[in-house]
Amino acid sequence: MIDGVPISNDATAGSGFDVAGGSPPLARSPLNLLNPADIGSITILKDASATAIYGSRGANGVILIETKKGAAGGSSVEYDTYVAAASPAKRYDVLTASEFRSFIQSQVALHNTDSTRGLDSTALGTLGTANTDWARAITRTGATQNHNLRFAGGSDITRYLASLNYMNQQGVALSNGMKRLQGRLSATHQALNSRLRLGVNVTTSQVNDNFLTYENTGGFAGGVFENVATFNPTQPIKVTDSLGVTRFFETGSTSVRNPVALAEQITDQATTNRTIGNLSADFDLMPNLTARINVGADKTAGLRQLYIPKSNPIGSSVGGLARQGQYTNVSKTLQAQLSFRRDFGEAHSVDVVGAYEWTQVDRDSLIAESHNFLSDAFSFNNMGSGTVVVPPTSGGRMDRWISFLTRANYGYKERYFVTGVLRYDGRSSFAPGHKWTAFPGISASWHLSREGFMASSPFSEMRLRVGYGVVGNPGAAAYSSILTLDASGDARYVFGTNPVTGIAANRNANPDLRFERTSQIDVGLDYGLMQNRISGSLEYYVKNTSDLLLTVNVPQPAPVVNRLENVGKIRNKGFELSLDALPISRSSMTWRAGIVLSVERNKVIDLGPYSFITTGNVSGQGQSGQTSQRVIPGFPIGSFYGPVYAGVDSAGRQLFRCDSGTSCVNGVTTTASASTRAVIGNANPDFTLGFHSELTRGRFDVSMLVRGSFGQDVFNNTALVYATKGNALQGKNFLRDALNDPIRLRDPAVYSSRWIESASFVRLQNVTVGYSFDIPSGVGSARTARIYVSGDNLLLLTGYSGLDPEVFNDASIGGIITRGVDYLSYPRARTVTAGLRVAF
Repeated sequence: MIDGVPISNDATAGSGFDVAGGSPPLARSPLNLLNPADIGSITILKDASATAIYGSRGANGVILIETKKGAAGGSSVEYDTYVAAASPAKRYDVLTASEFRSFIQSQVALHNTDSTRGLDSTALGTLGTANTDWARAITRTGATQNHNLRFAGGSDITRYLASLNYMNQQGVALSNGMKRLQGRLSATHQALNSRLRLGVNVTTSQVNDNFLTYENTGGFAGGVFENVATFNPTQPIKVTDSLGVTRFFETGSTSVRNPVALAEQITDQATTNRTIGNLSADFDLMPNLTARINVGADKTAGLRQLYIPKSNPIGSSVGGLARQGQYTNVSKTLQAQLSFRRDFGEAHSVDVVGAYEWTQVDRDSLIAESHNFLSDAFSFNNMGSGTVVVPPTSGGRMDRWISFLTRANYGYKERYFVTGVLRYDGRSSFAPGHKWTAFPGISASWHLSREGFMASSPFSEMRLRVGYGVVGNPGAAAYSSILTLDASGDARYVFGTNPVTGIAANRNANPDLRFERTSQIDVGLDYGLMQNRISGSLEYYVKNTSDLLLTVNVPQPAPVVNRLENVGKIRNKGFELSLDALPISRSSMTWRAGIVLSVERNKVIDLGPYSFITTGNVSGQGQSGQTSQRVIPGFPIGSFYGPVYAGVDSAGRQLFRCDSGTSCVNGVTTTASASTRAVIGNANPDFTLGFHSELTRGRFDVSMLVRGSFGQDVFNNTALVYATKGNALQGKNFLRDALNDPIRLRDPAVYSSRWIESASFVRLQNVTVGYSFDIPSGVGSARTARIYVSGDNLLLLTGYSGLDPEVFNDASIGGIITRGVDYLSYPRARTVTAGLRVAF
């Protein structure tokens, strides 16, 4: 929620083009429209009663973002700017050209002595004379500049704030980056002796993205990072032919691609225009009765444009490819609220709210594509010149939420507090008879430190809290409960000599589809010592989720192989501890520090008729149909499931643990079959830990943030398919770790526990050093200024062999989320920033 407007998480510019036989990277965050300098506060609601207020929107917690507002006291102008340099913290460690040559030559020599081993002499023909480090050739030091100008001011009656932001950020990979131009206006006004209070917030932005061709999941072919790992390092980036024309070197294969050429030849860009705004009015009907109306809108228009030229191996197979996609999302919100507040004597206080909310989201898309161009000169700007026109696709869908809400707060003597919530939500995407449901919540707190018996205790603050609430997950796309039809290639037939496109089902109906529901109970204790110089909280919670929304296979025959169903139950429980301290508090020096500890466990309780559900696609050549995770009753979501690796035999063959079977000898086998499979890892951490520190001495300030996560596993899918010497059989490079791998050259890559790695880490997330000073009165009208230098991702301590243990690849199947899968991840940046802020 931004200033009371629900934000849709829909992609604003569509997904990328799949060049890897899997899926392109995830769309960028819709929050890119927001300038961080405009954020006034961020509130995270996690406890049961607070999230129950948001009903079906609160299943995964609620984040409330309030932007900065104007203040009374005259006008002010503030300008802040920074520049930053970012480079990859780590690159893929593949063989150098000399190492690759030595390996190929040694394998040819081995083959000459034993024709059943090594590589034949034709492998020498793949060697060139260049020495190319593809991992460095595809990355760079990315520069960022950011400028923010803000005007604010007003009186007790009218206040305003306006800001303008420009950011230009280069990615650490070639041809990758983002530009943002954003403007914001916020104003409030009081009238009728302050009985009427008006407010307006408008944020509008244009974001221009340049995308890199890389993979979220993939198969035999690949994008930039797959070819960084495999492209022959003895070949050059560019060559000059006999006519003096310089071009990118290519092997002639359409599936093996020069990664620098992929980055620089393919144009993939998007322009997204987004406006979020709301208008509110509060009117005091009576001294204790206030009516509020809030009207909000969120409109996004995105255009994504792609051209793959004929000079690139991908484009050459189709004579050049142009595609344009237009995407429009419009969200409209109306909130009407009536609130009553009154104190009865000095002991009792009552606050009652009744509200109505209406939200509608409309989404439209149109995609056009054509191939086989006479020239690359037009790029995507003349799609009609392509002689092969792919049938265009378009779509539109509408979602609607309607909610009724009541909430009552009661307080007694500022010591005892009770809150009750009841929300009744309706959602259009669910089945008739299941579109509406109620979400109750209740909480209570006891301000112990106000009791007389606590007067002699060491606690300056103590409050005990307990709450229970039910929230829902509306994670069902529009029309999910009904059978839907689509004009697709699967329904295209030829009648006589004329091809006719028919209509076929693309979704099964589910007449019982309903809300996923999560009930939560939590107990908390807030505390303070030494006049709150030491403070924090303890939290314990248990969340039980039922009627999980999962896409599962259905018995055949059916129009479609799967459908969205309410299946099973899961339980999450956890403990959180926060401790903040003010060890030093003097006029010349202050030091604040704190830690946050979080422990969570989740377990699948039931899956209804299913003994397990598979998810987690394994990417790479030879991995079709392989999965890495299962959702199993009794185990957590994020459980890796596969063969248990038992080492290598004397012949260099992989061994796996087994219980039975003709090939099972002494508990091991060379064949990865069903009897070799078990739960082999858990993507969830045992606990996470954060530490922050802020030190101010005179005009200097130093802050730092350290994060750690411990006990989780990661499936290193990158190592599975690229840390294998077998790549050399196709003239491809591989990760250096494979040089010491005892597995024989021709053994295939097999998913097993060998590739499940411990991914515990400690990261120095940020260090910032700043200096504040007053500007002499003779220097214009500037009053104060601050300069600072900061570093992000400065240090990482981990035993994980991949680029980074924090991975976010989406390898889900049927929307069943996966955790801890690492496949050719985009390199995480290490960034140094220098900035200046001046107030006038």
